[in-house]
Order: sequence, then C-alpha cells, then structure tokens
Amino acid sequence: MHHKLRRTVLAAAVGILVFLAVPALAQAHHVTNAKASCVLDDNKPTLTFSVEFVSFSKYNHPVTGTIKVDGQTVETVADSDIDWNGGSGKYTYTQTTTPGSHYISGDFDWPKKGDQNGYAKKKVYCPKPPPPPAHPAISLEKSGPATAAAGSTVTYTFKATNTGDVPLTNVVLTDDKCQGTLTPSGPLPGPYAPGDSWDYTCTVTAPAGPAQVDNRAEVCGDYVPPQGPTQKVCAPDTHTFTVPPPETPPTPPGTPPATPPATPPGTPPAGGAVLPETVLSGRAVLRGPSGCVKTAFRASVRGRSISAVTFFVDGRRVKRINDSRSVYRLKVRPSRYGFGRHRIIARVEFTEGSGTPARRLPLTFRRCAQGTVAPRFTG
Repeated sequence: MHHKLRRTVLAAAVGILVFLAVPALAQAHHVTNAKASCVLDDNKPTLTFSVEFVSFSKYNHPVTGTIKVDGQTVETVADSDIDWNGGSGKYTYTQTTTPGSHYISGDFDWPKKGDQNGYAKKKVYCPKPPPPPAHPAISLEKSGPATAAAGSTVTYTFKATNTGDVPLTNVVLTDDKCQGTLTPSGPLPGPYAPGDSWDYTCTVTAPAGPAQVDNRAEVCGDYVPPQGPTQKVCAPDTHTFTVPPPETPPTPPGTPPATPPATPPGTPPAGGAVLPETVLSGRAVLRGPSGCVKTAFRASVRGRSISAVTFFVDGRRVKRINDSRSVYRLKVRPSRYGFGRHRIIARVEFTEGSGTPARRLPLTFRRCAQGTVAPRFTG
C-alpha cells in the first residue's frame, strides 16, 4: 500500500515537471530586447534598429527574418547576419531616412519544432538637419585720379560686390567727401544676391594747391538669418589725390621782371636773419594694381625730395628704403596672403629742406579664390 502510494506521488511529480518544462522549451528561442533610435549623422537622419536573441543549445539556430520601415520591407535577415555568441545573438540594421516619425519592425522565425517566432516593433522620431552655416560678406573698390588741378571736378567710381554666400538687404554706400553727389551708375538689380556687383559714381571739386585730399568710403549690408539677430557686414576703401601748387603767371612782354635790390657786400640782413633761398616742396605718388591679382607685382613710389619710404601690408611693416632714388619699389606676392582684400600703405618721408611733412599713400588689392581677372593699375 505504501509502495503504491509512493509510486503515485512520484508519477504526479514527474507530470508536473513535464508540464512546467514544455513552456520553457517553447520559449527557448525568442527576442529578448529590441531598441530603435534616430540621430543626425553627418547632418543626415540615420535610423538604427537592434534586436537581441536567446537560443537553446538543443535546437541551436538558424534564424531568419525581415525588417520593415513604415510597412515596407527593407532588409531580409539570414542567420549569418546575426552575431552569435554561444546561446545569445544580436542583429543591427541602419539606414538614412527622412525627418519625422517612422515605424520599424522585425519579424523572425525559428523553423525547428518547439521554437517560438519573434516580433518587435518600435516608433522613432528623426530630427531635421540644421540649415548650413552662412557666410555674409561684402567688398568695396574705389578708384579715381592720382592728381587733379585746383578747381577741377574729380570723379570717383565705386564697385560694391556681395562676396558672401547669402543675399544681403539694406545695402548703403557712404563717402565722407562727396555724399551729396553719390549716385548709382545705372538701375540697381533686385535682391543683392551672392556675386552681384553695384556700381556708383560721385564728384568733388579739387581745392587750391598744394594739397593732398584723402577721403574714405564704406558700404554696408544686412544679413537676416532664419533664426537669430540680423548681422551687419561692412567694407571700407580710401583714395588720395594731390593738387600741385599754382604756377607763377608769365611776365607780360616788354616788362622786365622785378629784381629785388641787391644787398651791399658785407652787409648782413636786418636782425641777423638768413637770406631767403628757393625751396622745392616734396611730392609722391604710389602706383600698383587694384582689383583681383594672382601673380606677384610691384608697388612703386615716385616723386621728388623723397628721403625714405616705408611699406606696410595689412598694418605690418615689410620694407624700408632710406636712400635717395627716383623710384621706391616693393614686390608683393599675393600667394603669401589670404583670399580677400589687402591694403598697402607707403609712408613717404621728404628731405628736410623741402618743408613737406611725411605722407601715407594707400593702395588696395585683392587675392581672388578662383578665376583669372586682369588687374587694373591705378595711382
């Protein structure tokens, strides 16, 4: 009786273990974890879907499956595509897509008896890439004569160019010597788009000589980004011309020139002063190319009563010539400077006997990034 009871209890226990074991076997192959994300990679929305598996050594694999994005099949998964490590495996799918919400799912199948199929579905949101970084920029080229007669009309020309990669608005050109006569050379086009150039002219009356006239112009424009405050970009340029001293009127025919009374020999002038002598005032002109230049060129200073010339490029002293000569030259290699506008200043010092103060003569050139533009030579 007792043996029969034991056998009955043992059979019942074995039955319970078998009942509990069947679900465990059925769950031996399944998806344990699924994750999805979408981030910007090189400014492109990139979707990633990863799935982890559990395998049972008695059945092992293979596993097959399909990946769908928004209901469309995008990948067929073979067992060789899964990274197995013993009884665990992992599969990852990645693709670039469009901004917005997306659904991605994985449907997997274990073909052997007793295995359970796996399915996972996730929703992700892909961000929009930011707009490209903008580079607003503007340049100004001003030109005019190097010398002018007293009372004559001097005409300046200007070229304002949008050298950036975005349109500009509220473009305004100003000049401190001829603002009242500043006018466009023709009808201005519509939006000031990248690469657009606007031309202007203005006039000024040359003063009585001897004189040196320096004036400065500036062009400014606004860039309004999609987000953030308005950015203002400006570019200046200057020009200098000289007015020579008035000429002595010729003596009328038949009238001898006035001759000052001679000083008796050995008689010093009143008050012990030094007798007057003829003084020749100094003058100088800087010449060289303006506009776009790509090859080496020389900036030259010519004039009279010059004792020394010091050259500066973008504010840095590069050469000084102290001796007296007819021409003072500086060789400039644009390749040593960055792309864009650069400024040469020649500081001219005159001989003490000329009574002429030192002068600063400006010259502007540009190094262009591409294309070949013949330089224009100005004084």
